[in-house]
Amino acid sequence: MAFMRYKTTGFVWAVAYPGEEWKALFRRGEEAALVNGQSLVSSGPLTTVVTHFQGVPEAYRKSSEAVVMTPLDRGSWATLFVRGNSILFYNWDRGQLSEGRWDAFYNWGTALPEFFRSQVDALLQAPNAADGNWQTYFFKGPRVLTLHWTGGVVRNALITEGPDASGCAGWARLPEGFRADLDQVIAYKPATDGTRQSLLVKDGQGLLLNWRTGPVGSAAKLHELGIPGLAALPEPYRTPYRTVTGTWKNDSGTGQRAELRVDLEGSRALGMVSGDLFNPDGSYYSSFRSTDALTVEQHGDRYTLTQTGLVWAGSVAQTTLALTVPRVPATATPTAAALSLTKPDGTGPLQFACAQASTALRTLELETDVIEGVEVFQSYDTTRAPVPPGYRNRALSVTSAYAEAGVEIRAAGTANTIADSSGTDLRWSASELYAAMRANYSLRGTGPQWKLWAFIASYSSTDAFGIMFDTQFRGRNGLVILYKALRDHQALGTGYELLTYVHEIGHAFNLSHSWRKDINDPPSPLGPNQGYGELSWMNYPWGYDDGAGRQGEEHFWQDFPFHFSTDELRHLRHGHYRHVVPGGSAFQTNGALLPDEALATAQTPLRDDGSGLVLTLGGKQVFGYGEPVTTELKLALTGARDEVTAARHIGPGGERTVVLVTDPRGRTTPFRPMVRACHGHGAAEQTLTLTAAQPAVYETVYLGYGADGLTFADPGLYRVTAVHTALDGTRLVSPTRTLRVRLPLDRTDQEAGELLLGDEQGALLTLLGSDTPTLTAGNDALRELIERHGDHPLAAHARLAHGANAGRHFQSITDGRLTVRQPDIATAVAELTDAVDTSRTNESTGLDNLTLNAAMRRLAGVHAKAGDLDRAEAVLTDLTAHFHHQGVPAHVQQHIQQQADETRAAIAEPTDGRP
Repeated sequence: MAFMRYKTTGFVWAVAYPGEEWKALFRRGEEAALVNGQSLVSSGPLTTVVTHFQGVPEAYRKSSEAVVMTPLDRGSWATLFVRGNSILFYNWDRGQLSEGRWDAFYNWGTALPEFFRSQVDALLQAPNAADGNWQTYFFKGPRVLTLHWTGGVVRNALITEGPDASGCAGWARLPEGFRADLDQVIAYKPATDGTRQSLLVKDGQGLLLNWRTGPVGSAAKLHELGIPGLAALPEPYRTPYRTVTGTWKNDSGTGQRAELRVDLEGSRALGMVSGDLFNPDGSYYSSFRSTDALTVEQHGDRYTLTQTGLVWAGSVAQTTLALTVPRVPATATPTAAALSLTKPDGTGPLQFACAQASTALRTLELETDVIEGVEVFQSYDTTRAPVPPGYRNRALSVTSAYAEAGVEIRAAGTANTIADSSGTDLRWSASELYAAMRANYSLRGTGPQWKLWAFIASYSSTDAFGIMFDTQFRGRNGLVILYKALRDHQALGTGYELLTYVHEIGHAFNLSHSWRKDINDPPSPLGPNQGYGELSWMNYPWGYDDGAGRQGEEHFWQDFPFHFSTDELRHLRHGHYRHVVPGGSAFQTNGALLPDEALATAQTPLRDDGSGLVLTLGGKQVFGYGEPVTTELKLALTGARDEVTAARHIGPGGERTVVLVTDPRGRTTPFRPMVRACHGHGAAEQTLTLTAAQPAVYETVYLGYGADGLTFADPGLYRVTAVHTALDGTRLVSPTRTLRVRLPLDRTDQEAGELLLGDEQGALLTLLGSDTPTLTAGNDALRELIERHGDHPLAAHARLAHGANAGRHFQSITDGRLTVRQPDIATAVAELTDAVDTSRTNESTGLDNLTLNAAMRRLAGVHAKAGDLDRAEAVLTDLTAHFHHQGVPAHVQQHIQQQADETRAAIAEPTDGRP
């Protein structure tokens, strides 16, 4: 990323020219124009206009983004040229003084804070310090920094507070448009009373500022400020230029197609280029992106960009890039950009002529369905709550929030309202949401595409505010926003509601939570304080903690500038195609802790890290061929502390736990659930306090099927490790647990197992059944297992899926209308009872203990729904008695008793009739 920001003005830089009379020097390409207050003094080649520059190396004469003039002894001068990440310091009399990277120049590399180390807007030389040393003003965004070249930072303030501690009252009177993102700051002649004055340039507009009294004049164009010399600038210097940032495509012809992204100008430009190549038949070929080695030269009529060592998504020989991007007036249509990709020796060229298709770097089409009675978010006015100092308040929508990130979101028509005459207002289960997406996502294709489905519903059965779908075949292709859950937490119309939408779409673009980026592949660096201090749409306000005393939602909103982090922008704009596009790579593809680190840690005793918690895995360890694999997560007190607050949701479907599975071949991958719920956009995460009376929290996890398909399809030994991030940020790693999937015992055992080993069956076992027609083949396989091998232990799992689905309402959307299939109590009771009875004899003859526990509680709920509270109570009594007779440990019996009591409470106070 270059040190200076590239601009769309007709000149690259402008600086006050030394001398008794005020003059200003403007550079454009290899040309320059020198004006005074009254007229054009000269124009032509830079070395002709300023003969002192004849010894300046050609690269800096032709392509530099900023200059400052520094006074020397005896009336001489030196000029500092900034080009990319390099600086040339040139003495007018003696020639070149030094050249090198900017961060090796004087104290710049050690003194400048992170914010001012790239994409600086403008430089202005300050008066020498009292000790005679040079000082420079650095302008970026809403801030200005004053740097003493040997002493360090003198001041870091808002532009409206002025560059200096005194004599800057006029800066506070700047109009809103000139309070941030200035293109140029040019020293002007002092006012009659000696007060400093400056010319400010932004987007071609001009403003004359008296540092003490404020604006003297402003104009829509710099040359219209009423200063005759500026009006005399040649036309090319006065002409604003069209931004080159955006998407460039070559859609003509029948050969290979390229989509190029140029990211040089505009808000938070990253100084990168990237692209995707597609085969003649439209199929994806590969993606590339530049690195910090990219060289950019800005000329009057073009940019030229070169690099050796492009990063490709796959093994591609053409690692050298040469790109010419035309610069044309804002009112003109740009000519094509010329892209050439070659091997390092210059052979094997891939050449494309790309026309600018959009000023956005990526474009997504969003299809929205909304249940009648709920509303789609429109916009949020940032003046309604505290914002960071210097933040430019505005009305933000989901579309504009992403536009500021360089992503265009287009609505696929108006939101489709789903008529609801059921009068039920039921909570939506994961199974129903999955079915709704498969049935109603009209833009859904057969492969990755820049399209996304959003469903605005009322409540989910998980109490989440947002859910992102991540399935094997169409990963990251749908999301759900739970309107009434947001309403109940007073989040409607607030920044929370906006954050929920932007956050969930971010997940669909494969962005992780701020504190979970280290499980990506490649692992992304965590932001401040292990990611909890990151000011990003992907963080949670209540979890914000910068590690320096600012924490919680109040401080988050005071500090949050409503944007993505720089790393997230890099992913959104320049991540390889499959890593970003909905329907591409699975969420956090190949991401792990890192796996090797996690597993190495798991082999050593847990350190006493002060959290007071320990994470373990439990449950069955030997599974039949095709048998669904489950495990139990347990987060418990270590005894080091009397009580600890912990997350209530500790499974991998939430935000804090990753389960790593090492298969018989030694490959370690994280288990990725089909559906991911975000529980905490608008309110604090659900927690509980662990004490001696309740020393642990448990969660049963079905690991057999997830976003990557079947997890345990092959017989053999598997190793499972869980990693949990505690509320205090501590990383807890469970001891590794070995699971064995045995070979089939006979032909019947193999046939039964294979009837469960399918993607549709895996989805049904995950969702506990479904009415969706898209899983018909899976339901048929489960039915075949029951009918052909009803006595086989695996049939209990098929009965569980069918019974659980039959025992609940099922909401479907057909022809734009919501319908509710009522529970089939008789079928549910029959299937669940058979599954339970088969399994109670012995764990090896049906459902494992964890699944049996859940099935019995579900059966009790079905009886209660039918009004048979006596049978419901009998099932719950049998539940605790069964495990007591099995001799399970006392603490496990206590946990089962607690679960039974919670089920009794839910039966006594039903919310929507769903067991």
